[in-house]
Amino acid sequence: MSSEDHSFKAKLKYSFDNFMSKGGFSVFSALMLLFAGAFLLMAIVRFIVNIITPQETLTNVFDQAWQVFLQISDAGAVAEDTDGNILNKITGIVTVFFGLILFSSLVAFITSQFEAKLDELRKGKSNVVEKNHTLLLGFGDRVLEIIRELVIANESEKNPAVVVLAEREKDEMDDFFRDRIEDMKNTRIVARSGSTSSIHMLRRVGVNTARSVIILNDAPVDSSDEDKSLADARVLKTILALMSCTGEENAPPIVAELHSDNMRKLAKNISPEKVSLIDEHSILAKLMVQTSRVSGLAQVYDNLVGFEGCEFYFYKPDGGLDGLKYSDLIFHFNESSVFGIRRGDGTMMLNPSPDTVCKKDDEVIILAEDDSTIKFLKQRLEVKVPQCKAAGPHPKTIENQLIVGWCFKTPSILDEYSKYLAKGSKIDVVVNDMNDDTKKEFNAIQKRNSAVKMRLLVGDLHLPSTIAKLKPEQYDNVIILSGDGGNSELRDSETIAKLLEFRHYFKTAVKKEVKTQLITEVADSENIEVIQEAGVKDFLISNQFVSKIYAQVSEDPSVLEIYDDLFSEEGSEVYLKPVSMYLTNIPESITFGELCAAALKRNESCFGVRLLSEETDLDKNFGIYVNPPKDRVFMLSGSDWLITLAENES
Repeated sequence: MSSEDHSFKAKLKYSFDNFMSKGGFSVFSALMLLFAGAFLLMAIVRFIVNIITPQETLTNVFDQAWQVFLQISDAGAVAEDTDGNILNKITGIVTVFFGLILFSSLVAFITSQFEAKLDELRKGKSNVVEKNHTLLLGFGDRVLEIIRELVIANESEKNPAVVVLAEREKDEMDDFFRDRIEDMKNTRIVARSGSTSSIHMLRRVGVNTARSVIILNDAPVDSSDEDKSLADARVLKTILALMSCTGEENAPPIVAELHSDNMRKLAKNISPEKVSLIDEHSILAKLMVQTSRVSGLAQVYDNLVGFEGCEFYFYKPDGGLDGLKYSDLIFHFNESSVFGIRRGDGTMMLNPSPDTVCKKDDEVIILAEDDSTIKFLKQRLEVKVPQCKAAGPHPKTIENQLIVGWCFKTPSILDEYSKYLAKGSKIDVVVNDMNDDTKKEFNAIQKRNSAVKMRLLVGDLHLPSTIAKLKPEQYDNVIILSGDGGNSELRDSETIAKLLEFRHYFKTAVKKEVKTQLITEVADSENIEVIQEAGVKDFLISNQFVSKIYAQVSEDPSVLEIYDDLFSEEGSEVYLKPVSMYLTNIPESITFGELCAAALKRNESCFGVRLLSEETDLDKNFGIYVNPPKDRVFMLSGSDWLITLAENES
């Protein structure tokens, strides 16, 4: 049937349906049009009736129109029509009838629109009008720790905001943050509900005015490969949607969480300059290995990442650094620690040779409490160089390591250990049960790292007999890994139970002094004190640690290059070394600047001190002093440590 066959009535009805489907304004316009039509109709009727049966009080057409308006808007106005005849009264009643219908419809419409607006606000569909805000897309395990870090970072900002867009109800997210973040300081958290890959929703949450974007992955690490693959694909789609909204050149810095190496390569290719990707598996594996081999290192790293305490900055003084040697550069800052140099072409040089000369476009990589505390001293600090010991050779020793538990990090940890350990070293992995996939993966790791002896053992560690059979005192370290997925409190409870079993064994079954270190992973930072009570000095708060890196990289993507370099086995790494390795004689008191000078003699960059007497004191940060002023005086013993950047342990 062609359009010409439709009747005028059908066409009119179709046009009316289209008009009404446009929403609230159309309905309101229709009601107002009906109101005007009813008013005009009844005004004409009143005029005609007044000609037939004149009413003394309504002498002109304006009085008649006013009477109609009063009656159509207020039913009580008909009672004022006392001097009219029956025809005028009937006209007033009909007018009131029209008014009741129209006004009740109008009130119902306004009420429904108001409720719809409230429902829209509850669902988080309204536009976000913010500038220079951090946009967090997704609601993964890290969202809480990331926001806590951003709250600290924003303390010095004016009217800061963190906008969260996730496929959850807005009121659910609001309650979640309100219950878990005790002090939001000056930061406002704005939650919106919707798809993170929707261009429409991204524009609503102000992606074009955002300072940075953090994209969280929906799939936990213990999800199936299929679920993780789908979640990674959604992250890639979100990155493309962001680029569509802003254009590549105008896009804010993007930090994304991806599980697959291949997906990370694809994401990086979308925009190498704008997209930063954190390989948390690799970072945590390297950190667990380094932590197990250097006591106290986990707490040092915890002081380096995040915004509470010290942060990394790239700094160039007004006069530049041209011609300045690295050995002198360190002593041009009193309240900041120098980590290295970034060349004009972007090349990072952590802990370069003391004789390295700075160029015109170079920047200093610096650790400072805040950028406002960075002060370049025109005159080099005069620091006395103490009597120092020369660095000796670094022969690798045979090590024995015990890893408890199999999780997504275990394969990476085994590969990392194999890069550090001397030939003939031993790694034993004990699990509660073994499936074919675990055995197959372990055999592949064993095959590619044949220089290290590896065994996969099965046993219930809640049984004292299993631990006794393992003889943990024969190992240098016992590393207890947290399980994958699930509630962090339950995972930590399982970890603590295993720790207690080992502590009980060391106290009751071993008669000699135990040198084995217990090292563990903590999922929830609130369980630190309980972990310490179980006899653990070294622990890694894995979720919090990675979340801090996400937050810091979102503020300055260049910082990720520093972390990549620090966690690499090539080049310089963070070490804690006894003071006795540096000084011929340890004086009663010594300034931190003098300790930095002693470290330079060994081609190392010193940025802190750890005191043995305070290593279990949480209130004193476990005796760790990162980035103290160069003129600070320390009373040290031969059992205290320097925290340095160095190429090896010697």
